[in-house]
Amino acid sequence: MRTQFRLHDGVRICHLDFSNVADEEEALRVIDEAKRVIAAEPPRSVYTITDVTGSRATPTLRAALQDLTSHNKDYVIYGAVIGITAIQRAVLRGIILLTGRRLVAAESMAAAVAAIEQEARKA
Repeated sequence: MRTQFRLHDGVRICHLDFSNVADEEEALRVIDEAKRVIAAEPPRSVYTITDVTGSRATPTLRAALQDLTSHNKDYVIYGAVIGITAIQRAVLRGIILLTGRRLVAAESMAAAVAAIEQEARKA
């Protein structure tokens, strides 16, 4: 499974491992898996880190990621994305604008965890 929950200093974070997915069909399966895992959680209860390192950004995948982001809006409190390229950063900004989600691009896994831990302390 590429979508798993892990505990970081008492904060439960859902890791979406979309890294190094070159095949579009595989990417769509991974996105669907993430959608199912997150939908099984209570509303407004999930923090996420999405790793897209080395993955493609095709029009089909951008649409699927936007759908995932919209779908997860009722479940996810805050999310971080790591491993993004300049093009993916632009896609992320567009997804944020379209979905109204609270997402941040982080430079590393440690930075993503730190951002989510800081957000969790505010709650």
